[in-house]
Amino acid sequence: MSLMNTAGGPRSRVTYALMMLGIGFMCFLFALLSVSGSPILIGLGVSMLAGPVLLFMPVTMVWIVLVVGFMFGILSASPQLAKIGWGVSVLSMLLMGPALINIMWSKKDRLPGFLVIAWIFMIFAVLESFAQWYSVGEFVAGYKRCFQAFGLMMALATLHFTPATFVRWRKFMLFVALMQLPFALFEMIVLVPMRHSSSSDATDVIAGTFGANLEGGSPNAVMVIFIFIAVAFLTARWREGLLKDSRYFLLALFCALPLVLGETKVAVFMVPIVGGILLWDDFLRAPLRYLPALVMVALLTVGLCYVYVVFIIHSNFTDVMAATNRYNFGSQGYSAGQYLNRTTVLSFWLHGQSWSDPMSFLIGNGLGSSYTAVDPAAVSGHLGQKFFKFGINLTAASTLLWDTGIIGLGLFTSMFIAAWFAARKLRRVVTDPAVRADALAIQAAIALFALYLNYSDSIVNLLSLELIYAVVLGYLAYLMKVHGLLAKSPTADQIPVPRPRIAPYQARRT
Repeated sequence: MSLMNTAGGPRSRVTYALMMLGIGFMCFLFALLSVSGSPILIGLGVSMLAGPVLLFMPVTMVWIVLVVGFMFGILSASPQLAKIGWGVSVLSMLLMGPALINIMWSKKDRLPGFLVIAWIFMIFAVLESFAQWYSVGEFVAGYKRCFQAFGLMMALATLHFTPATFVRWRKFMLFVALMQLPFALFEMIVLVPMRHSSSSDATDVIAGTFGANLEGGSPNAVMVIFIFIAVAFLTARWREGLLKDSRYFLLALFCALPLVLGETKVAVFMVPIVGGILLWDDFLRAPLRYLPALVMVALLTVGLCYVYVVFIIHSNFTDVMAATNRYNFGSQGYSAGQYLNRTTVLSFWLHGQSWSDPMSFLIGNGLGSSYTAVDPAAVSGHLGQKFFKFGINLTAASTLLWDTGIIGLGLFTSMFIAAWFAARKLRRVVTDPAVRADALAIQAAIALFALYLNYSDSIVNLLSLELIYAVVLGYLAYLMKVHGLLAKSPTADQIPVPRPRIAPYQARRT
């Protein structure tokens, strides 16, 4: 007897017909994808097919996003395979579904303030894009670039993963940090000589597992920020007495060595930022005792600067400082073919606003509007096409101003500010030294994210860097939830506990 004959009535027959029609359409769609020969379309099709199934296995889904997102950046060496990252973006965005359901049905925990701001920012960006509508392609590409890691962040914060699972993810992140050295050595030995004939900035190709592009534009700065965050976590745990001296120095040295293989001048600013945040409280409590540590941070900064100028750039401090000033604060464009730099890109946006169009100042021109695509196959925004030679999307700040206005930039920035204060509160409340250490390292990581707002557009455009801040903020929300800071009814263990006045090295000896 057929299924049609067993149907209970007209409604069941309609449902059956719609199911068969949907299955037929999906078969036709995937048949077209299979014969297209396009890895981009095939990757998206696989993500669409596997994504709903993987939603019932969120741990597996997170593992796929982390492993592919952090370890397979080498695929970006191929222009076609680089677009496979769209599949990772789709899987990450699909995680928003179960995260949203869990938020709506949770009776015990609430969202931390910085994730509330993140949701408000995303909803605002979508609504203002509809209000300033230009095209479907521009909106979809802009939404994907800006929010491709939000699903992972929300899932880590809201889904009920076990502590053992987070321990495995932390170990994986350390493994990724350690793997930067062998990948960077390979890129220095094999790929840098291949670029000497075509580029004066050959060491740009050294980007570890985050992708080496022989034609330029490798995300080497993403590798650098990931290394600094990893070293910050190691240092914070060491100063709490959770890592032996020998183990800490070996791991930290192995993680930090790629910094001297390539030229990423922003690392010179990251050393005092991370070192200052890790030592600041101790310095205020005992200035004379921790003054030598701050001097050591200053010497490391000078040493790293010397390595970059003398051994990598083969120049002198005067010329490097003059050139840096010209393409950051002067009238010279940041790169060849661009008129704007990190300072003039903001003043150009301000001069482009007028009282006759206050909406552009307040809410921007829609997601994706400022994007200037170098790849002809990518979707450029209508403002990116209008100001093609200017590079109006040079930094995250300028991109957000053009796309979402002063309100959007304020919301995005407020998300990190709120997260920084949440990490500080977590550090003051808990008594577990591991959690205190991780909270301090998270504060250092958030400070580096703030630095990137006017350094490049990677934090609102590049999947790898967005995954990094999604993991950091998602892990922070998880720690707050585990230790009762997100409970809807306050608990007795939320009383701030003063830090012991004993120095870290004395704690290890006792």
